[in-house]
Amino acid sequence: MISSAEPDPCSAVRLPAGGATARRALASGPRLIHRQRSISADWKEIENFLDRIPAALAPFPYTVCLVSDRSIRGYNRRFRQKNEATDVLSFPMGTPLSGEEYYLGDILISVETARRHAARFGVRLEDEIKALILHGLLHLMGHDHERDHGQMARSERRWAARLGLQQGLLSRKQMKHKTRRRPLIRDSGRRSRQGRM
Repeated sequence: MISSAEPDPCSAVRLPAGGATARRALASGPRLIHRQRSISADWKEIENFLDRIPAALAPFPYTVCLVSDRSIRGYNRRFRQKNEATDVLSFPMGTPLSGEEYYLGDILISVETARRHAARFGVRLEDEIKALILHGLLHLMGHDHERDHGQMARSERRWAARLGLQQGLLSRKQMKHKTRRRPLIRDSGRRSRQGRM
């Protein structure tokens, strides 16, 4: 694995100078880049998952870069003005200039945060990383769960089922909100025997 010193996220895939060579490099499909050394997992399983993602979900090449908490915190601070580590960041490439091949963008995943979340939610690290890849891909495709009134959550559920994932990130967040304890309801100043009505 490579050192944790990170390049700019959009330069994670360095294209060769020649146009035909660049097109061949991008046409090879998704790329998995390791930029963290401390955590091991079945990376072959992750690569196989990337190969299984259908063109309907990811019609163009993209890169998944596995990083440390320290690294993703720096990107989060720089691009989102949040000085904290997060699990996944997506950097869509945008519309290509005329004559350029389309490239979806880069997905950065903190393997350290993914490991903590996997332990917290009782899933394998590999499954957590797969859910993060799906979440990141949907962002690259233009979805925004903070503004789309549930469209991304529905799409994530559908793709998670098609790809054999137990659940997506947004499904887990919705479950968390549904299972919060409700405040004790009092009836005429008396509590019910069960503590809730």
